Amino acid sequence: MTMRTLFLIFHGRFPSEKAASIFVAENAAAFANRNLRVVLLVPRRLGRLKEDPFSYYSVPNNFSITYLPVVDLFGFLQKIAFFVSFITFSISTFFYLVKNVKGDDIIYSNETLPLLMSSYVFKNTFYEMHDFPESNFWFYRMLTKRVNWILIHNKWKINEAVEKLSVSEDKILHQPNVVSVKMFDIPISKEDAREKLSLPINKNLIVYTGHLYGWKGVDILADASKYLDSNNLVVFVGGTDEDVKNMKNKYEGFKNVLFVGNKTHGEIPMWQKASDVLILPNTAKEKISKYYTSPMKLFEYMASKRAIIASDIPSIREIATQDMVYFVKPDSPVELSESIKIVLQDTHLQSKLSIHAYNYVLKHTWENRARTIVKFVNNV
Repeated sequence: MTMRTLFLIFHGRFPSEKAASIFVAENAAAFANRNLRVVLLVPRRLGRLKEDPFSYYSVPNNFSITYLPVVDLFGFLQKIAFFVSFITFSISTFFYLVKNVKGDDIIYSNETLPLLMSSYVFKNTFYEMHDFPESNFWFYRMLTKRVNWILIHNKWKINEAVEKLSVSEDKILHQPNVVSVKMFDIPISKEDAREKLSLPINKNLIVYTGHLYGWKGVDILADASKYLDSNNLVVFVGGTDEDVKNMKNKYEGFKNVLFVGNKTHGEIPMWQKASDVLILPNTAKEKISKYYTSPMKLFEYMASKRAIIASDIPSIREIATQDMVYFVKPDSPVELSESIKIVLQDTHLQSKLSIHAYNYVLKHTWENRARTIVKFVNNV
């Protein structure tokens, strides 16, 4: 019997430091473990990292990667460059699929245009909705009507999709983001992790890992450091070279803030294990943060067995309870600093939060996610 193929479409640079590319690598590896032949289709874009993708993301080499031709105006008028790249990639993807898709093969993606084009030719199309559209509802109504299955990460987006896009609930699978628990629960003590990373042993380490985008609340955390004494060090792990440079310049006078720059996905667990507390300071001022997201970082934090302080916003409340996370009013550096002090002073609270969060996240793995999706496809 011929193995069914799942064609996973991703328009971003691959590999890259972006969270989206990490997500697609984990997704591909998990599907490949479900008795599927997985082909990841990505553009041959400029600026992608030269590292081996499987080593860079610490995922098994169990899927294939096909780089498709694309017109990449790298560094030239960003919006125009993206539009040209996306259109040409969609065309390349379509013709590749026409040549290679057979029988019951599945086309899976969060990329709208190549998936819509595919839906006119192939019967098994699966849309993973990441963001919710702010405009062009006519396009998304057409897409969601034509695809067979839709995965949505949180309940707010499900309600919006049903109400504004007229999506049938029968084709929707609700599935939050997940994590590789084994990757983040590494067997190392806090002290040994700090020694390996050349971090101070005798200070409280307040750690944030991820990109330095404004909607992620990184400025709130950096500003909160002003209200912490010299026994505390706020460590930011991640960000593009340009963003790290800008943050270093902006907070040059802050003595207890450290920006260590981008690290490979495989290095992140060590930084999280070195922490006393992990911070998820998302803003409530932007919809992507307040409603849309199902933060992969939150699941990674939970798997690290460290206490978590997070903004009290709907997207995080949908996942975690107060037994798992210490919630703080969003967009307030003062209140964030006070929350950090409270958690650092209470080792019992740290233990309670980390244990409840870890027990919860054990059910939210890439393996379970892929199993659920494949079962949904087979049963619908």
